[in-house]
Amino acid sequence: MPSLWKHLPLRSRLFVSFGVLLAVILAFSLILQSSFHTSSRVTSLIEEELPSRLEHLGSEVALRLSPSLEMSRNLASNTYIERWVRDGMPEEGLDDVKKEMARVNDLLDAGIVFIAGNDGDTAYYHHYQKGQLNRRVMERDSNDDAWYFRFLKSNAPYELNLDSNEFSGEQLQMFVNYRSLQQNPQGEPVSVAGVGIDMLHLAEMISAYRLGETGRASLVSADGQVQVAPEATLVRDFSASAELSSLLNRDKIQVLETRHDGEELFVGSIWVEDLQRFLMVEVPRSEFMGAINQQLYTSLLIGAVLILLSLLVLYPLSGSLTRPLKAFQEQLQQITHSLDLSQRIQVPDDAELGKLAQQTNGLLEKIHNVITAVSSSSTQLNDSANRLAYTAGLVSRNSDLQDEVSQSMAAAVEEMSSSVAEITSTMEELSTSSTQIADHSQSVVDVANLTLDNSRKGVDAMQHLQERMGDIYSDSQQSLAEIMELGAKSKQISRVMDLINDLADQTKLIAFNAALEASSAGESGKRFSVVASEIRRLADSVTDSTREIEDRIQEIQDSISRLVITSEKGSNSIQAGMEVSSSTAEDLNALLEAASQTSSAAEQISLSTKQQKTASSQVVVALRDIASASSHNAQSVRSITDISEDMVAMSDQLNELVKAFK
Repeated sequence: MPSLWKHLPLRSRLFVSFGVLLAVILAFSLILQSSFHTSSRVTSLIEEELPSRLEHLGSEVALRLSPSLEMSRNLASNTYIERWVRDGMPEEGLDDVKKEMARVNDLLDAGIVFIAGNDGDTAYYHHYQKGQLNRRVMERDSNDDAWYFRFLKSNAPYELNLDSNEFSGEQLQMFVNYRSLQQNPQGEPVSVAGVGIDMLHLAEMISAYRLGETGRASLVSADGQVQVAPEATLVRDFSASAELSSLLNRDKIQVLETRHDGEELFVGSIWVEDLQRFLMVEVPRSEFMGAINQQLYTSLLIGAVLILLSLLVLYPLSGSLTRPLKAFQEQLQQITHSLDLSQRIQVPDDAELGKLAQQTNGLLEKIHNVITAVSSSSTQLNDSANRLAYTAGLVSRNSDLQDEVSQSMAAAVEEMSSSVAEITSTMEELSTSSTQIADHSQSVVDVANLTLDNSRKGVDAMQHLQERMGDIYSDSQQSLAEIMELGAKSKQISRVMDLINDLADQTKLIAFNAALEASSAGESGKRFSVVASEIRRLADSVTDSTREIEDRIQEIQDSISRLVITSEKGSNSIQAGMEVSSSTAEDLNALLEAASQTSSAAEQISLSTKQQKTASSQVVVALRDIASASSHNAQSVRSITDISEDMVAMSDQLNELVKAFK
C-alpha cells in the first residue's frame, strides 16, 4: 500500500487526502453527536422516565390490591366473628359466618375467603370457595398450617403469602393474611382472616404491562426471587450478582443499565408496600436506542452524499493547483537529461513554487562552478595517484615503473616480517621448554611439600601414640593394684563365711537341745518341737549355702591370681613398647628436618625456573608484537597501493564525468 501511494500523481494524492479528511471529520462529528444524544437519553431514562413509569405501575398494582387488603382487614376485625370465636366457634353460628364470607367473596370476586379462629384451646381453619365452606382443626406440626403459626410469631399486622393448601389445590394463591386486634387468653389474635387472590389474574395484570414494545414487568420477593413474570423475562434471580442485588432497596426507586444473558438491559425496581414485594421492570436497551441509531445512519447517508459532491468540486481544483508544479518537473527533467548547466527553470508563480524555482536555479549555478573546479583538480589527482603507486612499489599502469618493483618499500617490509617470524618461532620453542622445566620443578616442590606434611603427621601420630602408651601403662598399674585389693577382700569374705558356719553349727546344737526339751514336755511341747525342727532345718540350709559360697570365693581367688600374673606381663610389654616408640619418634624427627631442607631447595629451583619462564614469555610477546606490526605495515603498504590504483581509476572516471557536463 505505501509503494502504491508513492506512485500516485500529486493530483490524485491531494484528491484522496482531502476526500478522506472530509469523510473522517463528518463521521467523527456524527458519531460524537450520536454519543452525546445516547448518553443524554440513557440519563433521562435512568433518572426520570423509567422511575416515573415504575412508580405509576406500582401505584396501579397497589390500587388493584387495595380492595382485597381492606376487605381482609374488615373480615379479621368483624365483631360478630370475634365474638363467635371467643364463644368456642359453635356449629349454630357457622351459617352466619358462611354468609359473611360469601358476601366478601361476592364483593371482591375473590377465588378464596378464609378465617383462622383461635379461642385459646383449639384453632379452626375455615375455607370458603365456590359456595362451599370447609372446616378443619389446625395443628402446629402440619405443613399446611405452618404459615399461620409463623405469622403469629411475626407480630406483623398483615402479610401477603404465596402458598397453596389442600382446599385450593396445587394452584398458587396470593393470600392476604390480616390479624384481629382482639386476643384470646393465650395472648394470640382470636382470628386471622383474608382472601386468596388468584395468581393467574395477578400475573396477567403484571405481564400485560409493556414499556415500549418489548419491556417486561415481574413481581419479586424480598430476597430477590422472581415469583410472577412473563415467559420472556430474562432475569429470574436478583440475588445472583452484586449488581442486581443493589436493586433490592426498599427505600427508593432503583434503575441501572446491565448486561444479562448476552443482552443489554435497563432494569428498575420499586418496593410495593401493600404487596410486600418488589415490582421489577426490564427493558432491552435497543428499545430506546433504535431510533438514535436510525438517525445516525440517515445522517451518515446524507454526509456521504455531501462528501461526493465535495469531491466532484475538489478534483478540477486539485488539477489547477498541481499544473505549475508539473511544468516545473518537466523543465527539471530536461536539464537532467541534457546535463546543460546553462539552462534555467521558468515558472509563472511568485509564491512557494516561484521561490523553489529560484533556489533550484541557484543550485544549478553552484553545480556549474563545482564541476569547473572538479575538472581542474582531476588532473592533479591523477598525478598524485601515480606517485603514490610508485612509492608503494606495486605494479603501476605506467610501464616505466616496472623495473623498480623489487626495490620497493613493500618488498622490504615483507622481508623484515619474514625474519621476525622465524625469530619468533625459535623463541616460542625456547619458551615451551622453559614452561616444561617450570612445570616439572613445580611437581618436585609439590612432592617435597607432600613428604614434609606426611613427616609432620608421622611425628604428631608418634607423639600421640606415646601419650596413649603412657595412659595404658598407668591404667594397667591401677588395674593391678585394684586386683590385689580385690584378692584381699575375698580373703576377708572367707573369714566371714567361717564365722557364719560356726553360728550355723551352734544353732543346730541349740535346736537339738530344744527338741529334747520339747519331747520331755509332752503334749504342751509339740508346737515348740516343730519350731525347733524348722530352726535346725534352716541352719542346715545356711551351712550348705556357705559351702557353696566358699567354693565360688575360691574360684574368684584363683582367677585373681591368674589375672595378677597376666597384668604384670602386659605391664612389661607396654613398657617395652614405650621404649621402641621413643626411638621411632627420634627417627621421625630426623626425617622431618631432612624433608624440610628438601622442600626449601625445591622451592628455590621452582622460583628460578618460573623467572626464566616469565622472561621467555615476555620476549615471545615482544617478538609477536613486532611480527604483528610488520604484517600490519605490509598490509598497509598493499592497501596504499590498492588505494592509489583506485585513485588513478577514479581520477580517469572523474575526468570522463566532468566532460559530460556542458
